[in-house]
Amino acid sequence: MSFQTGRHLAPGTPASWLDRLLSDPNPIWIREMKQSARLTRTPFILMGLTLMMVLIIGTIGGLMSESSDPGVIGTAIFHTFFSLAFWVVTLAGPAVAANSIASEREGKTWEALQLTGLPPPVIARGKFLAAYTNIALYVVMVAPVGAMSFLFGGVTALETLFAFVWLFLLAGLSVAFGLAISSKMESLRGAILVTLFVALAIVPNVFLGLGVGGSVMAHHIWPLLPEGPPVWLPVAYARAPFDLRYVGVLILAPATAVILPAWFLYEVTVANLTSITEDRSTGLRRWFLVTSLVLSVGGGVVSLGAASRDKLLVALAALCTYFAFLAISTFVFQGEPIGPSRCVELEWERRGAGWWARALGPGVMPAARVQLISGLVGVLTLLPAAVGGLSLVKARSSEILVVLLFGFYGLCFFVFLIGFASWLRARTSGPAVSRILLAVILFLVSVGPWVLAAMVGAITRSSSLQDILIASPSPLFAVAAVDELRQSSSPERVVLVASICALAWALLGLGLLGSASLRCERIIREHKKALAESDAFLRAEDEAAQASSP
Repeated sequence: MSFQTGRHLAPGTPASWLDRLLSDPNPIWIREMKQSARLTRTPFILMGLTLMMVLIIGTIGGLMSESSDPGVIGTAIFHTFFSLAFWVVTLAGPAVAANSIASEREGKTWEALQLTGLPPPVIARGKFLAAYTNIALYVVMVAPVGAMSFLFGGVTALETLFAFVWLFLLAGLSVAFGLAISSKMESLRGAILVTLFVALAIVPNVFLGLGVGGSVMAHHIWPLLPEGPPVWLPVAYARAPFDLRYVGVLILAPATAVILPAWFLYEVTVANLTSITEDRSTGLRRWFLVTSLVLSVGGGVVSLGAASRDKLLVALAALCTYFAFLAISTFVFQGEPIGPSRCVELEWERRGAGWWARALGPGVMPAARVQLISGLVGVLTLLPAAVGGLSLVKARSSEILVVLLFGFYGLCFFVFLIGFASWLRARTSGPAVSRILLAVILFLVSVGPWVLAAMVGAITRSSSLQDILIASPSPLFAVAAVDELRQSSSPERVVLVASICALAWALLGLGLLGSASLRCERIIREHKKALAESDAFLRAEDEAAQASSP
């Protein structure tokens, strides 16, 4: 029942969400906003930022006014303003969010917040809304400066509107990133330093790769778009013709690039705020399954719909992206406990959880099974689509062989990665040690064979093909073998060596997975036995106390 309108609203609809936001706002959000309203420095910070943007934009306009047309000036102001705004929201957003949860722990108020009874998702959403509101104030204050660009010409009001929409979306993603790091840290200074360090490592690559590099790709697809300017996406929305490529490149791909990382960061924040005795795995497991499905199906569709000259490159890029996602997920699920706690099992029994809920629950082996099955399904979805796309344009058999070998080797090495990660986690006391060991071994396995191949080649002066075959145990061998398979008239030796190494990795991974399963079962069995003995001892004490009482 809506307290404002007096009518029933269907749950889960935007109207119900808005009604709940207005009638029952998040208490953490309200508390944070009241605290921010008491700060006297906020108006001065906003005023200083606005004046700085006005001076920069005014200087650019003044310098260009004597030698350039108004349209050129408007375009330059547009790209300058939104490039600067991008850096502001992607650096200030994580820094503001990093101050959120870590300050509660350092200020000894986190326990009091937990005693309120608010569940971790509510706390995470409240902290996000508070930090996002603060960043949104920065964007709103400088918005009139950015709106000056379309007054000169060169860009339209619609393009400027799209640019502001994406600025708000990037601000939300940046805040979610800072909040995820803050939820893990105990010290405020440590949270801010780690957040800024990681942000400074990621933001320039995103700006150059998706900004400047993305404009080159967009110009390749739609020649009417300029090549080089970093703020190309809002321009593409207004100028590109509406077709299937428009829907895929400008709607589905950006939505996926924002929603899936934001969902992941939210689940990480909730997991970090949840007690270790509760279920911290189901949310991340759901994200993994949905992301795996989206990447495999999306990669298959892109491979089928790519231009004839780009099909091989697109197919390999889709496979590389999917395998990179699987490798990253392996490190994510290193944080799994050996098995579910007694609290989680009692909760399952209370609500009658089925096999699906238990499969998504905590545990090293359930996580390994979900990754293994999902990865297998994803590769078997992506690989036929890539091969089918090449077959439709009657590509050379060597190109089809490249895709098959690449997918087969990647899948087999992923089996090893899952088995080795599970084996490490079952034999270490915490996830940090297992993650470090997994990263070190993965680096040695990837680079070591190539170092050995270079040493052998330098000593024996062998051919490049022999060097590549020596490096075949490396997972990067599949990448290096692409040119050899395309150029060689007899690729049988490369295919044979690659297949043997891939099968060896898969068999080793299955063996390690079986060993990890036996060890986890033994640890869980011993843990349950210890709990049963403890319960029996306490029960005997209670019975003795009752018998001795008058």
